[in-house]
Amino acid sequence: MKKVMMKRKATALILGLSLVPMAAVFSMSASAASAIQVEYNQSNIVFPDQKPILQKNRTLVPIRPIAESLGFEVDWNEVNRTVIIKKGSDQVRLVVSQKLARKNGETIQLDVPTQIVNKRTMVPVRFIAEALQYDVNWDQEAQTVLIADPASAGTPSENKTATAQTTQPEQPEAEIKQQKEEVTFIDPEEITANSANLMGLGIYIIKGKAEPGLEISVQLADKTYDVEVASDGSYKFELMDKIFADGYTLTVSDGDQEQIIEGEFTKRN
Repeated sequence: MKKVMMKRKATALILGLSLVPMAAVFSMSASAASAIQVEYNQSNIVFPDQKPILQKNRTLVPIRPIAESLGFEVDWNEVNRTVIIKKGSDQVRLVVSQKLARKNGETIQLDVPTQIVNKRTMVPVRFIAEALQYDVNWDQEAQTVLIADPASAGTPSENKTATAQTTQPEQPEAEIKQQKEEVTFIDPEEITANSANLMGLGIYIIKGKAEPGLEISVQLADKTYDVEVASDGSYKFELMDKIFADGYTLTVSDGDQEQIIEGEFTKRN
C-alpha cells in the first residue's frame, strides 16, 4: 500500500514539474504583450480591458480607445461587423476579417486583417499612420508606440527613438510598406451585384466578365468564396445563406498582381 501511495505522489510531482516550464512560457508571452504602451502627443492612452498585442511580427491595437483619443467618433455595426470612424469630413470604414479599409471612398490595403480579440476590434498600428494620417514611431527601449499630430513631427523626443526603428521586425515603422502597383483586370462599373432577403436568408448574386485564367474570390462579412471563371471569361457568384451584407469585396488576381474591388449590392424586393 505504501509503495502505491509513493508511486502516486511521484507521478503527481513529475506531472507538476512538467507543467512549470509551459506555465512560465505563457506567463512570459502574456507579459511581453501587455508591456506594449501607446502614447498620443506624449500622453498615455488607457486600454480598459484588451491591451495591444504582437501577432506575426505586427503590432495590433484596439481601435476604439485610440480613435476616441484622437478625436474620432466610433460606431459599430454588429450585423455587418463593420467599424465606422468619423472626424469632421473624414470617414473610415473597417470590416472585420478584411485587409481593407475605406477612407472617403479610397481603398487602403492593410498587411493584417481587422480582427476581434476579447470583444475588441484590433487593427495593425500602421493603420493609424496610413488611414488616419498621424505620425507613428516606436520607442524600442520603452516598448511604446508613439503617435503624434503631423504638425508636431520632428521633436527631439521623437527623433531620439527613430534611429532604433529599422532593426526590429515588429516595429510599427517597419510595418509601413510600399503598396503594390495598382492593376486593373475588371472594370468595377461592369460588375452586376444584387441582393435580396427571403425568409431570414440573404440571397446574393455577383456576375460579370473577366479575362480567362484570372482567379476571382468574393468576401462577404468574414467569409471568402472562390468564384470559377468560365473559358469565355464570364463568372457568376450565387449564395443563399444566413449572411447579411450591404457590400462585398471582389479580389481578382493573376500571379502576384491583384485588383481589389469593394462594391455595394443593389437590393431587390
